[in-house]
Amino acid sequence: MKTYKNQSSKTPEQLDYSRPLDVHKWSDYPEVNAFVDALWKGFLSTGFPESTSAGKRSKSPPKKQFKTLLLDLFVAWKEDPDLVIGVSLTNGYFKASSRYNALHISDKLGEVIRYLKKIDLIHMHIGSEAAERSTRIWPSEKLVATFSKTEINPLMIRLHEDKEVIVLSAKEPDETGKIATKSKEIEYKDDDWPEIPRLRAEVHKYNDLLRRSFIDIGHLKNPVIKTEYWDKKKKRLVDRAISTGHFNKHVRRIFYRGSWALGGRYHGGFWQQISGEMRKKILINDFRTVELDFSGLHINIAYALEGHSLDFQDPYELPLLLSNDKQEQRKWVKSLVLMAFNAASERKAFQAFRNEQQIGSLEKGFRDSQLQILLQAFKEKHIQIHQYLCTDKGVEFMNIDGRIASKVINHFTNKEEPILCVHDSFICREQFKDELTETMNKAIREELQDYQIRIDPNKEVTALTNRAVEGVFNVTNMRDLLRNRPADVCRTEGYLTRWEEHKYWLHMIENPIYLQI
Repeated sequence: MKTYKNQSSKTPEQLDYSRPLDVHKWSDYPEVNAFVDALWKGFLSTGFPESTSAGKRSKSPPKKQFKTLLLDLFVAWKEDPDLVIGVSLTNGYFKASSRYNALHISDKLGEVIRYLKKIDLIHMHIGSEAAERSTRIWPSEKLVATFSKTEINPLMIRLHEDKEVIVLSAKEPDETGKIATKSKEIEYKDDDWPEIPRLRAEVHKYNDLLRRSFIDIGHLKNPVIKTEYWDKKKKRLVDRAISTGHFNKHVRRIFYRGSWALGGRYHGGFWQQISGEMRKKILINDFRTVELDFSGLHINIAYALEGHSLDFQDPYELPLLLSNDKQEQRKWVKSLVLMAFNAASERKAFQAFRNEQQIGSLEKGFRDSQLQILLQAFKEKHIQIHQYLCTDKGVEFMNIDGRIASKVINHFTNKEEPILCVHDSFICREQFKDELTETMNKAIREELQDYQIRIDPNKEVTALTNRAVEGVFNVTNMRDLLRNRPADVCRTEGYLTRWEEHKYWLHMIENPIYLQI
């Protein structure tokens, strides 16, 4: 039975171990609805009596908002009992009519949360601007006892099918006219750009495949990776929980600066939030994977736009200038060049480079003059494309690589084969490495007028004796999947339990036609 370190109050560090409320948790399973109904009737129906007056009904009555909140609390508790949920109680925070709020969550949610606190179903720590922390909530002992008794499976809960997957973002001015430091989702209409409906349908189809696919890391006991990050505002290390579970596979295409011509990359999925070393351990449907990387993608795009070829084997290799370690300096150059393509000036590129470096590292303290040495040497090596550096071209290049990624993803989605995108690289099951390489090259040729680019795997791909699959292999082909499970991968008991639960859900609940496998 799951143990729960429940507390009516938490330390600042425990309050920081959180994630935002997901306002799109939903389920249509009868078992889940019965669970929600029982709690509503037992605890909330008297506090929120159903309106019997004539007139227009709310798109999201209190019970519907309670359901979303309850399901997200349940999912968080199942993944990690120590995790708390961050939520804003500020009036007007939720825009019920926004296209990014499919369930029309409103200020009524705040009333529900306060009532749950009043009847001791949740604990709550009120947020404040001074603490730079939103309100935190977590289930009380009473609600945990109910969670522990239910037999519903978190796999029965999903993100609502109407959650918007095509996002337009921008930094907009506030009431005083000051431009925000962070981009936010902005409203648009589908007829603003004819491609929007098609792109939305493609991403929905891809997300449905990801939802039905088992994507996990074998050596994890629980589907959570706990890390630390440096919080610039708090000026200290803060715990972060990265879920590798069922609910962190959803992706969206995000366009930047309020323009459909800028950005358009795929964002989302836990594989974009973890390190490259950790990504090597990802299993897709219990098979080993390999990550294929475009070698210097934006450098190649710049060369292609100029009608030149990239003749260098390693575009980031320079004479030793700031280090006696060739690989160490290469790492600095690669990071700096990435910032330079996306910065509007050298000064901003240098600052962005330092912001990305590890606390206490040598490179974290590099002065502008030192970074100028590296950048100038790179420009001299790549004289044909120097004009693209520190001129804010990266966001345009991201539109190109977003289109490339879309072609690759659509190819495999149409074959029912899950593939994972990390902006300029892709993760696939080992047996699809050659097809992925061919598909990537084809997409690049189509977007860059027959330009060739080098593609590198992140690890040696082993022979697939007794595991090779002929033809199309997809998530519905369960018989072959069970017969061809690789044995050379670490699998914890927790991972195996999640794998068995996924198969049971997919083939005995979600798809009854596959009862006999």
